Amino acid sequence: MILKCIMTLIIFVIAPFLLGLLITNFLKKEKYNLLFAILIGYLVEFAICELISVPMIFMGKNFIFLFKTYVIIVGILMIISIIINRNNFKEIFYATIKGFKNLPKILSAVCIILIAFQIYMFVAYTHIDDDDAFYIGSITTTLQTNSLYKYSPTTGSTSGEHLDLRYRLAPFPLLMTIVSKLINMHPDIVSHIVFPIFILPVIYTVYYLLAKKIFNEDIKSSIIFVIIINILNIFSGYSNRTPGAFLLFRIWQGKALLCNLILPAIWLVVLKASENNYNLVYCIILIILNTAGNLTTTMAIGLSPIVLVSLVFVLEFVNFKPKKFITNMIKSVICCLPSIVYGLIYFL
Repeated sequence: MILKCIMTLIIFVIAPFLLGLLITNFLKKEKYNLLFAILIGYLVEFAICELISVPMIFMGKNFIFLFKTYVIIVGILMIISIIINRNNFKEIFYATIKGFKNLPKILSAVCIILIAFQIYMFVAYTHIDDDDAFYIGSITTTLQTNSLYKYSPTTGSTSGEHLDLRYRLAPFPLLMTIVSKLINMHPDIVSHIVFPIFILPVIYTVYYLLAKKIFNEDIKSSIIFVIIINILNIFSGYSNRTPGAFLLFRIWQGKALLCNLILPAIWLVVLKASENNYNLVYCIILIILNTAGNLTTTMAIGLSPIVLVSLVFVLEFVNFKPKKFITNMIKSVICCLPSIVYGLIYFL
């Protein structure tokens, strides 16, 4: 049990933190931003899984090969991050402590209680979702057969819904399979309990960072914004199609991550990128974000570029300068290349 807890912390906290630092180390304003680093780290993990798993599915590789490849790549990147950022950990620690001290205590406590309540509901109760027959079934089938989308998770046949490109191009269950294998825990427990415990704070971190951009670094207004989002999500059960319902009923499914993590993250990164004239580092982040979105669901192939390019268009149109407008619009399209490639694969 102790080993499982240690592995869980490494997978959901330490690994994203170190992977994120590989990117934020090159951003002057975000160099010591712990929350932004962890967010970027999760996106890097998603992107790596997408880039290596899709080719392996089509090549007919087994799961152990994917598992070892993913662990080696992430492990090497973590080591590189430690070497590059070895002199920055102290500053990150002090900057984080200073940031916590500046938080309004009462509002922060209310926000933490609301998030903790939602996590408690995941741990103490469970939502039985019909789609788990495929999503959780895909994870257990992959583990049991050591294959990648070779057998139907519902019938065990070699022909079936698992051959549909919308699943093979967005194999988010494979990432959950890797996590289950690393922790040595049943996929149902990982998906319904462990994953929500860590991903829920990350999602609200996106809203907090986004609010800070909207309210010009006003921390009090940002916390109030996150509290309102919490309340809206908690009372969003009036339909099973709302983002809040997807968040609290089935966040372990890729389509829930698209609307609650990927799309808000696109808003956040585009706003940050616009302030830095879409420099190379932010363009790389947007490419990573676009790739990470494609892992969650094939809906991201269309939705992510639409949101990204539309936001860039509006921001550039407000302060219209012909040369700058054209240049940044071209950059935004380039950042959507992963979706364009997967879109061509899907339709052709």
